[in-house]
Amino acid sequence: MSRFVNELMKARQEKKLVLIASLPRNDAELARAVRDAGADAVKIHMNVHHHASNTTFGSLDEERENLTAILKVWEGKLKGIMPFAAPVNDPDTLKELSDMGFDFYSQYLSHAVCGCFPSPEKTARMLALAADDPVELAGGLDCLPIEVCELSIMDGNTYGQPFTYHDLLRYSAMRAKTNKPLVVPSQHMITPESVPDLIEIGVEGLMIGAVVAGSTVESWVKSVKAFWKAIDKA
Repeated sequence: MSRFVNELMKARQEKKLVLIASLPRNDAELARAVRDAGADAVKIHMNVHHHASNTTFGSLDEERENLTAILKVWEGKLKGIMPFAAPVNDPDTLKELSDMGFDFYSQYLSHAVCGCFPSPEKTARMLALAADDPVELAGGLDCLPIEVCELSIMDGNTYGQPFTYHDLLRYSAMRAKTNKPLVVPSQHMITPESVPDLIEIGVEGLMIGAVVAGSTVESWVKSVKAFWKAIDKA
């Protein structure tokens, strides 16, 4: 079992959340700031135009210097990466990312090519359900060779709207369908006050991004500290 999955399972047992910072840019200064503010894990990107932050991330070669700097800052702590924003049959790149020291991949199920991923003991597969996936699809997750499911199920046109009980119900309905660890990304305006509700329905991880944390070092530090405090109190 990978370090990332171990932390999520520990959170399940302790009724806590693993706090993941999904950065709006591959910036070592920002990565250091969120680490020091209390984030448990960091997620960075490549090969994608990121909708929530309106940022374009380049290829591995184009991003290598930034990735290496962030890996150094986060040495010994949990680090994840979104490798591709389309189905790409490239096992060599996935293996290289694992060898570089990433602890988990973050990718949509519809973009994750079967047979491409290296052994999950070192680098876990956190694969995401999408907005157009029905609740029933989550019922098949326990049969798949993946370790974590990300519930990236909100329509992109609704990003930033208030977090509602209807949203919570959709997460809860998927929780009832699978025993896999679940991570909720902040596509809607999840607040620290929502942390107990997410724990209550059985979510193990919360991944905050630009929707709730903004784009500056200062706004990220403020957001991470607020969520860390809420998780610590839960």
